[in-house]
Amino acid sequence: MFGQLQANELRTGITLAGVIAFRMLGLFMILPVFMILAADIPGFSPARAGLAVGIYGLTQAVLQQPFGKLSDRFGRRPIMLIGLALFAVGGVVAALADTMTMLIAGRALQGCGAIAGVALAFAADHTSAKNRSVVMAIIGMGIGASFLLSMMISVPMSTLVGLSGLFWITAVLGVMGMVLVLSLPKTAVVEEETLQATGQSTTIWPLALSVFLLHAVMTLLFVVLPGMLVKHFSFELEYHWRLYVPSMLGSALLVFPMLRRIAAHKKEYMALPLAFLVLGGALGLMSVGWSVLAMLVFSLGFFLAFNLLEATMPSMVSALAGTSGRGRKMGMYTTFQFLGAFAGGVMGGALLGAKGAAMTLGIAATLCILWAVVMSAWLRSSRNGQLS
Repeated sequence: MFGQLQANELRTGITLAGVIAFRMLGLFMILPVFMILAADIPGFSPARAGLAVGIYGLTQAVLQQPFGKLSDRFGRRPIMLIGLALFAVGGVVAALADTMTMLIAGRALQGCGAIAGVALAFAADHTSAKNRSVVMAIIGMGIGASFLLSMMISVPMSTLVGLSGLFWITAVLGVMGMVLVLSLPKTAVVEEETLQATGQSTTIWPLALSVFLLHAVMTLLFVVLPGMLVKHFSFELEYHWRLYVPSMLGSALLVFPMLRRIAAHKKEYMALPLAFLVLGGALGLMSVGWSVLAMLVFSLGFFLAFNLLEATMPSMVSALAGTSGRGRKMGMYTTFQFLGAFAGGVMGGALLGAKGAAMTLGIAATLCILWAVVMSAWLRSSRNGQLS
């Protein structure tokens, strides 16, 4: 699976996956239990609790590009360390919070550690173009693993340590991420590449909009799917990992050989419309349901397309950016990623209340299919030299 990776590339991918996974594990553990446990904090209201949940994504989105610019100027490693330190301090503030205002401030401070784009730029700096999508996939798998682990341990851990204890854990995980950053390789790959030679456009806007939609439908899915599984299939929450774990692991096993084949034939761009079609098809079939086993199969298709896009698009952005200004452009890309997650949560909740689960998933499926058509048209225009 990783045979063609250089030792430093594999080390970079695994270490960065650990950095991001530690940070995301701390965040994911909070989400399933926050609305219940925060009810005992003075000043609680559903609106303020919702703000505490969402403000992290907002500060992340606002600061991704500034952090990327700073990393271009001062280096990736020190900016990642600063970001993780802010994340850890925010966890301490939230753990000590005795009012909702202080808790919201802690969550906002956690979000100020906006290092996602910087981490992707570091990965691009330290990997060759032919191996970059595989390294990005390793990082994506780390995020997926942290999500799955959080689903299994969130409730029992909250029972043991409470909401304050969970925030203390996030602070510790932030410090552990800093230790991993210090262990990252110091020698970058000297390789200036661009996709202009293949006749593609050098604008990253289609990819930024693509990652916005990708993370919007991902967040929307997890707004809708848990309740749908309980309500329509009597599949209780504590068993949902039995659906998520096999579908995520299966997609991980399938995506790496696909990435190898796509990279070998230089078909990254051609894979994008097809992946969005698969996303749309999987969401559309989920809206019909049928059975838990069928939902497992549809989830496998969804996560396979999601992981393929999550791996290929950052490597394409890094190639379009070249080595100069890569942090800024990766920051712009991850800004849209977090804005997509924010929009997906808001839209998913609103549509679920107004239209129901099946219609919400159907609307998401339609958007993905329409975007596949748009991407196909963009690719044709790009090849014909109509985009600069």
